[in-house]
Amino acid sequence: MGDNETGRAKQIESLLQRAACALDERNWFEAERHAEKAMEAARARCDWEAMIEIVDQLQAARVGRRDPSLIKGAVRILEEPVEEDAVLEPGRWLIQPPLVGAVARRLRLQSLERDVPVLVLCREPTTRIGLVPLVAIAPGTTVRVHVDPPSNERKPTATWFKNGIQALGDAAIEQIDPGLNAERRVDALLGAVNAIPDHNGVHDQLAEACRIANTSNA
Repeated sequence: MGDNETGRAKQIESLLQRAACALDERNWFEAERHAEKAMEAARARCDWEAMIEIVDQLQAARVGRRDPSLIKGAVRILEEPVEEDAVLEPGRWLIQPPLVGAVARRLRLQSLERDVPVLVLCREPTTRIGLVPLVAIAPGTTVRVHVDPPSNERKPTATWFKNGIQALGDAAIEQIDPGLNAERRVDALLGAVNAIPDHNGVHDQLAEACRIANTSNA
């Protein structure tokens, strides 16, 4: 094994340890950042076994940072342009037209980078048949699903919001071609996790895909 490979293996192990320590200290944001870096390094190395462990850390960090003690209050709506470096206040945010999915993603990432606990959902204009398109994006990944509108368009409930995130994650899983080989399925699910980080099922599917890839390449 070359020095570069050894170095990358040490980097992954170091990041795993840092993420574990942050989780023990309930520092969810730091744990998430370490786990994300570890995931990137492990995927570059095709270290499927490490990725299985990293998915668990990533999911634990994300469950922690969306604890009800941190994410609370009414759903707030954002539909006005914001500064490029804007950060949201803690809570649930529905981003809607004229703002788009790219804005929603930027705001979520910038807020989490500054340790602000947020959940972000993005909707598009209501369709002619009265459904609400929800969208989530990541580099190379777009997920869209149509749901019933909230009973009060100006005051969507926390339950409607939660169900919207669930519907997006379910759609992300369903849109992955079942004929993909193990490695390509892992990549498709990495895109889904990137786009919809607050859906447990997507993480579970990614962990399972990594297990299959690990077995296939054993």
